[in-house]
Amino acid sequence: MKNLYRRAMARLYSEKQKIQPRQPLEIALQESQSHWKDLFHLSPIGMVEISLEGRFLEVNASFCKFVGYSQAELMTFQLNEITHPDDQQMSWQSFRQLINQEIPQFQLEKRYLHQDGNWVYAIVNGYLRLDAQGKPRSVMGQIQDITERKLAEEDIKQREEYLRLILNNIPQQVFWKDTNLVFRGCNKNWAEAAQLESQEYVIGKTDYDLFPDPKIGEFFRAQDRRVMASKQAEMHLIAPKQKPAADGRTLWLDISRIPMQDSQGNVIGILGVIEDITERKEIDEKLRLTQFSIEKSRDYFLFTDCKAQFFDVNEAACNTLGYSREELLQMKVKDIDAQAPDNAWPIPWEDLKQQGSFTFESVHRTQSGQDISVEITLSYLEYNKKEYGCAIVRDICDRKQAEIALQQAKEAAETANHAKSEFLARMSHELRTPMNAILGFTQLIERDLERNPKVLLANHKEHLDIISRSGEHLLNLINDVLEMSKIEAGRIVLNPAKFDLTCLLDSINDMLAFKAESKGLDFNVIANPSLPQYIETDESKLRQVLINLLGNSIKFTEKGSITLRVNPLNSQSSSNQVLISFEVEDTGPGISTEELALLFQPFVQTETGRKSQQGTGLGLPISKQFVQLMGGDITVTSEVGKGTIFQFYIQANLANFSEIRCQELTQQVIGLAPNQPNYRILVVDDNWTNRQLVIKVLNPLGFQLKEAENGQEAITLWESWQPHLIFMDMRMPVMNGYEATQWIKQRLQGQATVIIALTASALQQDQLVVLSAGCDDFIRKPFRVEVLFEKIAQHLGVNFIYEQDEIDLEPLAMSASPVELNHIAELTAEVLALLPKPLVQELYQGSLKLNSKLVTEAIQKIPVSQQSIGQLLTQLVNDFRYDVIIDLTEAIAEKN
Repeated sequence: MKNLYRRAMARLYSEKQKIQPRQPLEIALQESQSHWKDLFHLSPIGMVEISLEGRFLEVNASFCKFVGYSQAELMTFQLNEITHPDDQQMSWQSFRQLINQEIPQFQLEKRYLHQDGNWVYAIVNGYLRLDAQGKPRSVMGQIQDITERKLAEEDIKQREEYLRLILNNIPQQVFWKDTNLVFRGCNKNWAEAAQLESQEYVIGKTDYDLFPDPKIGEFFRAQDRRVMASKQAEMHLIAPKQKPAADGRTLWLDISRIPMQDSQGNVIGILGVIEDITERKEIDEKLRLTQFSIEKSRDYFLFTDCKAQFFDVNEAACNTLGYSREELLQMKVKDIDAQAPDNAWPIPWEDLKQQGSFTFESVHRTQSGQDISVEITLSYLEYNKKEYGCAIVRDICDRKQAEIALQQAKEAAETANHAKSEFLARMSHELRTPMNAILGFTQLIERDLERNPKVLLANHKEHLDIISRSGEHLLNLINDVLEMSKIEAGRIVLNPAKFDLTCLLDSINDMLAFKAESKGLDFNVIANPSLPQYIETDESKLRQVLINLLGNSIKFTEKGSITLRVNPLNSQSSSNQVLISFEVEDTGPGISTEELALLFQPFVQTETGRKSQQGTGLGLPISKQFVQLMGGDITVTSEVGKGTIFQFYIQANLANFSEIRCQELTQQVIGLAPNQPNYRILVVDDNWTNRQLVIKVLNPLGFQLKEAENGQEAITLWESWQPHLIFMDMRMPVMNGYEATQWIKQRLQGQATVIIALTASALQQDQLVVLSAGCDDFIRKPFRVEVLFEKIAQHLGVNFIYEQDEIDLEPLAMSASPVELNHIAELTAEVLALLPKPLVQELYQGSLKLNSKLVTEAIQKIPVSQQSIGQLLTQLVNDFRYDVIIDLTEAIAEKN
């Protein structure tokens, strides 16, 4: 078309040259313009003339038909008004380059907006038209319609995209090759399985390019050639994949190869379809394994229809029931299970269908007539619109016998456990009251010392006695708890002992009066003068009953008084027996009539008790049992708002003072007898406080002492120091006491070292373990000081000096002290001023707090050149003379 235009223009020019000599110039020009317009308007392709501003100057009929607008309508348009928005920039840029004479012409493909709203496609050729002076006049454009071709291309493209989507969305892996076995394409799944970077990567490649091993590539090509040569498809060949999965599993593939043929039947390539059937293969394998497991299972399987007719059984069913497979397949559930109805399982079929599965027990009868207990798990199955039942049956005869034995053992254990639980409940309720006395009097002493650091501990002797008795009571209760295994079937036996009843009442008064008075209550213990002083009954249980009743009164009484009255009753069952009455009266809130009936039931509390959120509701039931065990009974009367009176009596035997062994006074050790060896004693315990307790007890007597934190340190000190006796804690870090004792006792020299275990365990079997480890003896924590001295005397043959009587106590104590008065006088403030000032400050602060650990740490910081000062200070600490240290350091510390 471009060449036609050029030839027409050339012919016009030639005619113009011929006419010029004969005609005037105007006529020639008119004829030239006429010919040009004819060519413009009669051209079969679109022709346009566009101004330099981009507006249509002239359009031919072909262009009007192409865009669907009339000539007049187009004359009103600007070039880009009917240009597709995506093509406007490109079109306008080419237009501007042409009129600026940057390019001689342009050709581009663009879209025009048709009058019906559709877009039409064209190839546009643009040329610059010049005026007589050679300046740009307008732009001439040729527009060739290519809409049909573009639509056909888009249709092909859409078909290809549709085919691509189909191939990429099917689960199979697809590839295709030409007759030269060169890959022409593949789908997404095949590219991913082959670990290719993209689907396009494979195009133009061969199997040799994809597999490093040429043998593998040749293997696949040989199969492809065979299929193309035979023109027969090879379908569903199952084979393992050449490359295993990342986790090492073998991947299984279903491979089909299909020859591609044209309409004449000529082979043009090969199509490969691959499906990963690894999961299906594994499921098949599991199904086979399941079938094998069912067949070989020790449990027997029974498969039935909905009418309970057997249609399959396993080998175990035949062996257990004694029937052959053929015989069982002719039978129903009813034939082996008497509990089953006709044509059904014992479980209703509709219930099974809704629930899905049931597990129940039944009895199956074998061919020999033997009944066996079985556990059946029956499951509902539906397959191909048919309903089935699958029963897994287990012989539980042995389990049934075991359950019977277990139940018997459980009942026996529950009986024993009930006894333990009841005893622990009784004991735990009694722990708080003596603990209150310990904590109360300890706080009293502490406050007294804070107000007056120089107060003498002798002023608190009465308080310390109460603390000691309360601690003893706590220890007795703990020992009772640890000995609870001796209680038979929940029955607590009476443990009668001869004791001083007056002393018992005094100790209870000392223990509880402080707590009552702290609440502003009057506390009175009134004993009848005719009351026998020495009796025989269970002192521990009587103490617990009194503490429980009095403790409850103190707890629930907010104002008024609490009174304990003790009287002998006139009636005596024999000349040696006496009935003693106890009455506890308080002015508390009282108990309602409804609650009195439930008062002595375990775990039941009154409304007042529940509001207090204290106690377990076991105190009164325990007290009632104890009273009844002592041959008496307990009653209660109460009036709401006025108070409550508990009364009980017990039977007791009369006793004499000479029979009271428990009240014998223990002589206090105050020193070592003269002319004895210097005994070396090693104290081993990971707890610093426990070590210090033993050290403080033994140090004033003149023993040589050292201490260790664990078994390893103990062995090191034993090797270098060779102690005569070791007090060994058994539970320690690094190396425990068992290991350290065994190591020492395995040495020849270790046989001469006495090792006494110090442990908190009180169980008899633990004592045997300790002794079997090589220990020579055993002391339980908490221990009495007298026991410590007895063990030392027993194993080392040490002779002690004891205080003779109360009158001689102070002189003996003074003479037995390692630090004499004249020695204390040598430790003056002037001497302590020689020490570093911060060190004196530490001594002063530690002494104010009565903290032996802080004072000892400060003494250890004294320079070696001044160790004599440290020794004098150590003696003062050992004698608890913190008042002397405070007097000597106070002026120096306050000055600092």
